[in-house]
Amino acid sequence: MRLFKTKKIRSELLAICVGLLLFTISCQKIPTDYAVSDKYRLVWNNDPQTSVTLGWNQLQSSEIEVLFGTKDHGRKYWKYRNKVNPTDGNSKYGMNTEFALLDNLKPGTNYYFVVKDKVGVSDRFWFKTAPAEPTAFTFVAGGDTKSSGLPLEAGRASNRLVSKLRPLFVVFNGDFTGSHGTDSLLWQLWLDDWFGLTTTDDGLMIPILPVHGNHENGDRANLNYIFNSPYQNNDSSQIYYSATIGGNLLHVIALNSEIETGGAQKKWLEDDLKKNENCTFKAAVYHKPFRPHYTGKRENDYQYNQWVWLFDKYGLDISIDADSHIHKITYPVSPDTLSAKAEMGFIRNDEKGTMYFGEGSWGARPRENDDDKSWTLSSGSFNQIKWIHVFPDENKTPAHLNIYTVKSASYDSDKNQTLYDVNVDALTEDDLFGIPKNITLFEDDIFGNVVKYPFHSNN
Repeated sequence: MRLFKTKKIRSELLAICVGLLLFTISCQKIPTDYAVSDKYRLVWNNDPQTSVTLGWNQLQSSEIEVLFGTKDHGRKYWKYRNKVNPTDGNSKYGMNTEFALLDNLKPGTNYYFVVKDKVGVSDRFWFKTAPAEPTAFTFVAGGDTKSSGLPLEAGRASNRLVSKLRPLFVVFNGDFTGSHGTDSLLWQLWLDDWFGLTTTDDGLMIPILPVHGNHENGDRANLNYIFNSPYQNNDSSQIYYSATIGGNLLHVIALNSEIETGGAQKKWLEDDLKKNENCTFKAAVYHKPFRPHYTGKRENDYQYNQWVWLFDKYGLDISIDADSHIHKITYPVSPDTLSAKAEMGFIRNDEKGTMYFGEGSWGARPRENDDDKSWTLSSGSFNQIKWIHVFPDENKTPAHLNIYTVKSASYDSDKNQTLYDVNVDALTEDDLFGIPKNITLFEDDIFGNVVKYPFHSNN
């Protein structure tokens, strides 16, 4: 009898202690001090369905933790179930850059996180992992920003539109700053703008898939310094990689037009295309177009010869480029150097061709769209981003893409700038595919404000 009472007393004391501990934890106050860090960015450079890389600038040396989980605990860092320490970093361009890999994540899931150091705790942010099954989503693509004047403001308008559209991710097709990629202040400005303007009001941070452009050529390892981007052959100048989103719904191949496009990169491209041949949609993203739609840019014949035949052989669906600072969408085309109907090495092929679009102008001052081809669907001279809706097979509706061109700025004949983001209503998580009120979409007389792929679905 005495033994029973002793055990009971111990059990009650243990329960009291546990209760006191839980009460103490629950009574912890939210830290008043904030972590001494800034310039946050999320990057997809592994498997976007199960991981994401967080990068930031650590302003003061400290012990750092990223605390995260599937439940939103605000800045109450002690409530998050998972934590990681920085896994990589560098001191390039006047920043103490840290990278933390958040992995073993659940696909198609919201994750909330804070960064904690000795000084305090950051704001609470969140992100979404890519789905592992074919599920509808949107993404934004574009490139070419500048670092001063009206082009800087145009780029900021594009950034703000990203936050209002709330895409699953962004492809940024190179030329991040207005220099050769080695100016510390310009990188810091770009990162401040990216974090401050693309993050939504409710703290959603949108992952980026960065692509190397010619304005990063001052150091061809730049994307590794800034985004921890993966590289090939143990050479940090060889930055090209790929990612699959939504099971086999979309495969994105990030190529590098600023290094040797043949040789090792060409072999890697063919291996990657062959490995992912059965994906519903395959997209190549890179900086310089094969056939620019601005006469001031040279034709890229060598790059054409290295890549375009592989695109055709393995059924690439869409190709997104930049560099010329215009808007362009082509009809689906196939490579052809023999037919009398072909122009500049391409012939229209609505059934099996690749659709090429992009040419940059995220913020850089638009140039003249003065080099259309017979297979050009539309072109224009204004600042713009591409907003792509990706739909799987569903309810007897075949898988398809809806491609919108969102205008962010334009100039009149007196070089006065108009920004188009100011009155645009922000989308919500309950409606990510609606057309926001007051958004300015490019329209043409044939297809209106959306071009569909496969192309026959436009009919």
